[in-house]
Amino acid sequence: MKYRTAISALIALLCGTAPATTVGGITLPPSQDGLELSGAGLLRKGFFFKIYVGALYVADPEHTENILGNVPKRIDIHYFHDTPKKYMVRTAEKTLRDNLTAEQYEGLLPKINRLHDAFRNGQKGSVASILHKPGTGLIYAFDNRPVITIPGDDFANAYFSIWLGERPSSRTMKEAMLNRG
Repeated sequence: MKYRTAISALIALLCGTAPATTVGGITLPPSQDGLELSGAGLLRKGFFFKIYVGALYVADPEHTENILGNVPKRIDIHYFHDTPKKYMVRTAEKTLRDNLTAEQYEGLLPKINRLHDAFRNGQKGSVASILHKPGTGLIYAFDNRPVITIPGDDFANAYFSIWLGERPSSRTMKEAMLNRG
């Protein structure tokens, strides 16, 4: 009887553990910072050139319905190539301007500049992360080491619009991250 109970407990434990997901050759953990993997996508330039794998983590799958609200979320960017931060900043600024009103953008510009000044150059095999902790703001980390925290839920939600807004930098990536593709 004890043997069956132990086997049943082991099976329940194994079945309850989410497997890792692989996208573009990158193995993504099923959870980060207590958040569960929602979805992930591979950003390419042309047909062959892989840029990065982006992965979205959320506390509850239902949060994807209001992803730019004050819900905990994290995006990890896994780089395939060395990527100077100037390219990331250029894309971020353009996409923020596309998703925010001029007044919103100007009001957040000091925080945007602080974050962009803290950015690291992407390196092949490195991971950049942004985490929104409601009440704390946006945390930027590089290779799992926190670099800067920018206070304000309004800023965090605005910044996540780069990937998840009405006019994201890549619609395909947005749909993959939200697990709608």
